[in-house]
Amino acid sequence: MRKAAGLTQRQLAKRLKREHSFVSRIELGERRLDVVEFYWVCRSCDQDPKSIYNELLKEFAKLD
Repeated sequence: MRKAAGLTQRQLAKRLKREHSFVSRIELGERRLDVVEFYWVCRSCDQDPKSIYNELLKEFAKLD
């Protein structure tokens, strides 16, 4: 989503007002997002959190 938005990790971190390593750890799978962080990451990437959440639910359903 970050790359599709044309953002570097540093640019996204700046939008989130967080350190660069925050974004890096998420992308490396070393850290999960809570629901509030998920909302702000989506918004920072100019995405609708509800739409992204629904897409994730569809992907999770395929794992059953």
